[in-house]
This record gives sequence, C-alpha cells and structure tokens, in this order.
Amino acid sequence: MKALLLLALALTWSSTSLAEESEARSNIEIIDKFFATVFSDTAEAKSLLHDDFSFQFMGICTICKSYNKETFITEWLGKDLPAVLPTGVDLEIVRKIDGGSDVVYIVKGKARGINGSYNNNYAMVFTMEGGQILDFQEYHSDLLAETRLYKKKIVDIE
Repeated sequence: MKALLLLALALTWSSTSLAEESEARSNIEIIDKFFATVFSDTAEAKSLLHDDFSFQFMGICTICKSYNKETFITEWLGKDLPAVLPTGVDLEIVRKIDGGSDVVYIVKGKARGINGSYNNNYAMVFTMEGGQILDFQEYHSDLLAETRLYKKKIVDIE
C-alpha cells in the first residue's frame, strides 16, 4: 500500500513537472514568434497579445510610457519608436530565462538615434496568461535613451 501511494505521488509530481515544462516551452515559443513578427507583421504580433495586455518602457525618460494592446501597436510601434529610431532597431536575444508564466529575455539592441549610436541592453520581462502575452516590461538605460534619442546632455552637479 505504501509503495502504491509513493508511486502515485511520483507520477503526479512527474506529470505536473512535465506540464509546467511544456507550458514554459510554449511560452518561449509564443514570445519568439512575437519577436519574429513585431516589426514585420503587427497583426500577427497583436494576435499574441492578451486583451488586457500592457506594455511599459520602464525608466524615467521622455519615451518611458505605458501602453495597452491597441496603443502598443498604433502609438509605440506606429509613432513613438519610429520618431526616435527612424531606421529601426536590430535586436539580438542573448538569453531566455524560463520561469513558467514569467519569462525574461536579455536582449542587445543596435540602432542609430537622432544623436548617435543607440546600442542599449534590455531585460524584457513577460507575464503570460492563457497562451498570450499579458504584460511586457522593457528595462533599459533611460540615461542612454535621453542622451541618444532626445539630445539631452549630462551635466555635472557642482
């Protein structure tokens, strides 16, 4: 009886672990598809976003704002980003950190801003729900964003 109980517990743990691993792998695949389509097929990218989606370009800077599913496509991708990076940005995914419904991508960006080279590094934090991206927070150097995208200057405080 004891052996049967242990076997049942082991099978339950194993199937739970496999289900969590499968969900996490699926979440990574969804985010990979999002990155593959976000600049080239916004309709496809939008289909990967939850109805309650939110995006925040984190930090304290001119371009640091929050967006919902609609405004992410129309404002962020359609107006705000092209205004400061007219030739776009190349993103290189360096690492994927799989936390199940919480996934983090470490990304290196290369772009040309209005005030020179804008090669920023990012931690992109995703929260997944029901096979869609619910929340996306993009952490970066807001100082670099201000100096390269808005011609702000750094001044020493005396």
